[in-house]
Amino acid sequence: MPITRIEDNPLLAINVRLWKFLSVLFARNWLRCAAFVAPVCLMNAMQFVYLYQQWGDLATFILNTFFATSIFNALLRTCLVIKNRDKFEALIQELVTMYDDIEATGNDYAKRELAAATKAARKISIFNLSASFCDIIAATLFPLFQENRIHPFGVALPGIDVTRSPLYEIVYISQLPCPFTLTSMYMPYVSLFASFAMFGKVALKVLQDNLRNLCDNMQHKSEMELFNLLRSNISYHARISKYVNDSNELVTYMVLIEFMLFSCVICSLLFCINITNSTAEKISIVMYIGTMLYVLFTYYWQANGILEQSLLVSDAAYEMQWYKCSQRFKRTLLIFIGRTQKPLQIRVGQMSPMTMEVFQSLLNSSYSYFTLLHNLYND
Repeated sequence: MPITRIEDNPLLAINVRLWKFLSVLFARNWLRCAAFVAPVCLMNAMQFVYLYQQWGDLATFILNTFFATSIFNALLRTCLVIKNRDKFEALIQELVTMYDDIEATGNDYAKRELAAATKAARKISIFNLSASFCDIIAATLFPLFQENRIHPFGVALPGIDVTRSPLYEIVYISQLPCPFTLTSMYMPYVSLFASFAMFGKVALKVLQDNLRNLCDNMQHKSEMELFNLLRSNISYHARISKYVNDSNELVTYMVLIEFMLFSCVICSLLFCINITNSTAEKISIVMYIGTMLYVLFTYYWQANGILEQSLLVSDAAYEMQWYKCSQRFKRTLLIFIGRTQKPLQIRVGQMSPMTMEVFQSLLNSSYSYFTLLHNLYND
């Protein structure tokens, strides 16, 4: 299938076209890709130098730790996508193929579910890019309202004062493209994760509907026709399982890294609210915490939906009129129901499934660590 078909797929178009333009996926312009990634690598290294110099100022250190770790996380995501671009492209190709297959069925229920998921995925992508861009724009303009000379993203060079002119102005201007660059690194990954999961849920709902209706109008179907329909649905379930497993393989360790990073950063930012006296900083911190919670909620809500829908497949299989079918049909259906008892999952580091319970435990852990730090600081 031509690449233009993938670019035209409404579920993926916004993010695929952006990453193709930047040579992250579906393009092999290494010069453009390096021009996109290298400046962020340099700035991130300078951020960690700045953190070393700001160790004594706790509020500034924590706030800039958030920026440094967030940019490091975005950089790591992008580098992993580039490293595994063949696998990502193959997964996207499979999604587009399955998407076209559902559209070609003529099943009204399947088309409605697909249209609803497509509309929701596009809204998520547009909101993610817009909100992230505005968030980083606010961070870029923040230094203009401060008395002291600071950069949007605190950076430093060993033995050089980057707050003196003209170096200060040069560094400041060099950070102005950050809203576009960081948004292009950070949010397409979140949006594609949501799109992968939302399509997985649609495919599982279509499978459930097919199974429920498999034995309709039995008097017009032979035993062999019914059995072949069952086999085709079993094959479709295996295809969905492979799609979910391939998705999990690509995101599982990145999700683990973010689980650990974000739980620590949320805890630190909550602590920072209590020790800073700047109203502007408090407002900024609340925005940053909201952004991280939104990203995490998107991950875990969508992944939890796949798990729930996969468990409903066995219920749908049991709801058909299997008792009117042949013994061979019943035995095959029983084996299939047994197989579907194992849910399809996106996992955190191949260990724990991404469910809303895990998301809640992450929030509880962050708040517990914050309480501990708060009590220690006050003592």
